[in-house]
Amino acid sequence: MRRRTIGMLAAAAVAGLTVAGAPAAGAAPSTAGDAVASVWRNVALTGTYTIRDDEGIFAAGTYCNGNVASEGWVNEVRTPSVWWETTCGGEIRVEKHVSAETDAGGGVMIYVTLRFYEGTNDTNTDLDAEYNFNRYVPAGQTSTVSEITLRNGENGGKDWAKLNLVLHNNR
Repeated sequence: MRRRTIGMLAAAAVAGLTVAGAPAAGAAPSTAGDAVASVWRNVALTGTYTIRDDEGIFAAGTYCNGNVASEGWVNEVRTPSVWWETTCGGEIRVEKHVSAETDAGGGVMIYVTLRFYEGTNDTNTDLDAEYNFNRYVPAGQTSTVSEITLRNGENGGKDWAKLNLVLHNNR
C-alpha cells in the first residue's frame, strides 16, 4: 500500500481541462490535421473517506466516514469541475475536482485535485491542503490510488482527511 501525507498547500496547477456534460454517439473520425480523435468515455471515481475534526466546542474528536462516488462523461480536453464534496464537524470541507483527456483508443488521462478546507464553518474558503495527481486508465479498466492523507498544518495536523480512490474508465 502506498501512502501519501500532504501538508499545508502542496499545489501543482492543472490548467486547461474540463468535464463534459452529456455523451455524443460514437467517435468522430480523425483527420490528418487532428491530434486526437473525439471519443466519449464514462469516467467514475469511487472509494472511501475518513475525516477527523479535532477542533471546536461540540465537534472535537468527530470522525466522519463514507463513500466517494462520482461519474461523468468526458471527451477530449475539459476544465476541472467539482465532482464530489463532503463536510465534517461543522468546519471541514473536502472537495474532489476532476478533469480528463481522452485518446483515440478510448484511454483517458484523469486529473484529480483534492482540497481540504478547515475554518469556522463548512462553507469557509480557508484552503489548508491540496493534492494533485493524474492517472492514465486504458479503456474498460481501473486504477487504484491508495490512502491519500490531507492534513491541516495549523493545529498540528490533528484535522485530516484520508481517501482511497478507484478510477474507472467505463465503456
